[in-house]
Amino acid sequence: MASSSAPAFPTLAHLLLPQPHHGQASTAGTWDLKDDICNAFKSPAHSVFRKGTVIGFSKLRDQAKESDDVEFLGQVSRSILAAQLCKTSAQSSLGATTYIIHPANLDIFSPQRLLESLISTSQQPALSRNEAISRLDYVQLFPVFDMAAAAQAIGEVSDTLHRYKEEQESRQNCQAESTGNSDCRIFLLIAGLDTLTEGVVRASSIVRGTAILSNILRTLTQLSRMHSPYLSVMLINTSGLGTMTSNMHVAPGQMQKRRCQGNNPQTSREDGLHSIFHASERLFPSLLMRTLEQGIDAHLLLSTVKSAHVVEVIKDRVGNGVGRWCIWDRQIS
Repeated sequence: MASSSAPAFPTLAHLLLPQPHHGQASTAGTWDLKDDICNAFKSPAHSVFRKGTVIGFSKLRDQAKESDDVEFLGQVSRSILAAQLCKTSAQSSLGATTYIIHPANLDIFSPQRLLESLISTSQQPALSRNEAISRLDYVQLFPVFDMAAAAQAIGEVSDTLHRYKEEQESRQNCQAESTGNSDCRIFLLIAGLDTLTEGVVRASSIVRGTAILSNILRTLTQLSRMHSPYLSVMLINTSGLGTMTSNMHVAPGQMQKRRCQGNNPQTSREDGLHSIFHASERLFPSLLMRTLEQGIDAHLLLSTVKSAHVVEVIKDRVGNGVGRWCIWDRQIS
């Protein structure tokens, strides 16, 4: 007896994909970076700010307001850092929990600026002046004058982290259950690494400068991965990305149109990363900038768009944060 088989009913491909969990943020709202900043380092699965990664903060070059842009960098990074310091609790095995390495002539992370950020943070309950000063006991500053001193400071922090890791492992071996490090947050913030590298380039050569920078970035990546349960590395790049901006801004919805019409394909391949507000701007025109970018997992670009300060994600190696942005407000964190 002959048998016949009917063709299978067609199935839409999207029905075979895993369905999102209930309560997950809708796609329409995922562009807003505000929640990520407010909840930095709380939800590593979804946030741009994750432990165990290297996070970069850069400004767009603008000769007309260079000092204003550096202060903008300071405001954003200090605000995020201050929100974390407000949550710092006493830890017996580790004194400082925040290490800031910066050029000696850069004052955006001076004790006075850090204190102001702690007092003005929107975290609740608000800190009194004495409480804010006590939080600064957990901050260790490393003012440096050149790249060699910066490398030495990174080495000192690395030694401290390794000792802390050994203590934690030893404690866990003695206890059936670890109770002391689940909420531990350690921050290594390095400001002006790009500027210090430019000093090496001027004194020697671009080859030597990029070689030293690559070695330091490799060390930072290794540290962030080795101490991923509690360490976050932040790079504050003070020189800026791109060439001197022409003040031509593009609305986010026009980005694709501008790219198709005006961008050189070769330039796109060279740069790889773009701003949704400055689509025609080459962000990484030099070998030094491209080397720096390779050592960053999540990269935030700070710029001015029609007089508004904007923070946007131009790179997210681990997650899907690229293209998210928000208008910066001092009370955002």
